[in-house]
Amino acid sequence: MPAETYGILLVSFSKHSHQQHFIPLYQAHPRLRIIGVADYPDIDPYLRAYNQQWAGQLGVPYSEDLDESIADPAVDIVSVGCEIERRSALIVRAAEAGKHLWIDKFPGATLAESEASAVAVERAGVRAIIPGYAYGTLPQHARQVLASGDLGTLLGVHVDVMFGKGWPRPITQRRAFVAPNGRWKYPDIKRELLTVGAYAVGLIQECLGPIRHVVGHAGAFFFPEHGAHGCDDFGTLTMTDAEGRVATLCGGRIGTASHPQGGPSRAYLIGTRQSATIDGKRPALDAYLRDYSTGYDYQPNPQDPMQWHGGPPVPTAALSEDTAGQAAGLDDLVAAIDDDRPTRYGVRQARDLMEIILAGYRAVECNAAIDLPLEQEL
Repeated sequence: MPAETYGILLVSFSKHSHQQHFIPLYQAHPRLRIIGVADYPDIDPYLRAYNQQWAGQLGVPYSEDLDESIADPAVDIVSVGCEIERRSALIVRAAEAGKHLWIDKFPGATLAESEASAVAVERAGVRAIIPGYAYGTLPQHARQVLASGDLGTLLGVHVDVMFGKGWPRPITQRRAFVAPNGRWKYPDIKRELLTVGAYAVGLIQECLGPIRHVVGHAGAFFFPEHGAHGCDDFGTLTMTDAEGRVATLCGGRIGTASHPQGGPSRAYLIGTRQSATIDGKRPALDAYLRDYSTGYDYQPNPQDPMQWHGGPPVPTAALSEDTAGQAAGLDDLVAAIDDDRPTRYGVRQARDLMEIILAGYRAVECNAAIDLPLEQEL
């Protein structure tokens, strides 16, 4: 008997999400079929046009009646690609309707929203995944090293995850640091300690126990857009877990062509017997072509200045076909639905990740160490 096929609804192609990059995964998976595209009715005209464009390319209907779209019996999975400020409400609606969830990174804009998402998923008994943190080459290799026992007792971790995108320029306007307070969306920038640093926090969650203290630093800008908003384009966090083990991270956007593979992705694991350096983009094939490298126009597209949907040439190609782990995550979600079991990385872990990130931002704002757990209203 053939295995069941699951229908997937794509909610929003927000420019801050990776929805468009998920489509090839869905199309290639033998157990999935794309049912439709939907969004909230009060969206910007550019987003409505973009949603309609993708629906047309996919040959599926587009709707701005979310309740009707989610309730469609043909929909089994909702792929959440809307702005972070709107995700929790959508996750709760989908979970209460009995739909499984593929969530692009964050389940809410605040700790309270993230908790509401986690509770809704747990109460409904649906399967949900945040695929960006536990399935890629870097966390997979880290788990293998830790499982081997060769390090002895793990003492600490450092993680570097940075994106080699955007065009650094002199900082002519420097606004004082602005705390997020639930607002992450800007037309021209993303908060990069959240956007990029979250990948490093996800790996740290794999290695350590519950985080209890966080210190954060941000505000040394590469990009004038971030300086004008007083929002981080780069940051560092130092944290300790319940056993006193230490983790540090650097995360952010560091400029186009600053790394041959689009940005470093490395972890350093320190043990009582040995230490290990893990490069999530190795082994790789290096092919440096002088004329191509020197003749390339590295200036970002004016329509995508921070290169959210593009980037410079990558002369070093990782040999792994799935360094980000998206295909592995999709397989895990399908298997979790089949077997009625949790995914490896779900909404509860993502809620805890958001708590760590929020503690980091509070530490930057207060210039002080922050204890966890945080108050729920954050």
